[in-house]
Amino acid sequence: MKKLVLFAFFSLCFCSIGMAQEFSLDELMRSRKDNYPTFESLVHGKGYVLNHLESTERSSVFKNGTNVVTYNTFYDNNSMRYKRSVAIKFETQSLEIYERLKHQVEAAAKYSKTKMRRTSTKEYLEHLYRNDEVSIHLFDVTYKDDNKPYYMIEIYSIYADN
Repeated sequence: MKKLVLFAFFSLCFCSIGMAQEFSLDELMRSRKDNYPTFESLVHGKGYVLNHLESTERSSVFKNGTNVVTYNTFYDNNSMRYKRSVAIKFETQSLEIYERLKHQVEAAAKYSKTKMRRTSTKEYLEHLYRNDEVSIHLFDVTYKDDNKPYYMIEIYSIYADN
């Protein structure tokens, strides 16, 4: 009986971790306003682990399989006041996850413009959307030496206080 209860407990733990890996646009937008410990709890709860820190960009990068979520902190010290803003970046190789998030972006924000950019190593298409508080950038990135694209969504605050 104890083995059966223990098996059921572990099954529930692994099932809940496996099902809770995806983010919604609302979660990503809300997490931009969270303090770092709250954001960290959210991503750990979805099965992400800290991959590395980028001190030059003041970023924490969390990874779960091929999905990556980054918490970027920016500071602006003008003569009037010191401002802090946070940008959230979500990257995936899954077209299905990207399309699901893209549909949520299209429902939540107005289309702004599209840019095609090419460099010597990659090219990407960037779609920009905005609402009253955020600017959302959708990227479809292809490297010239790799035919498998990856997709990225960046959420920036329009106002530096958020």
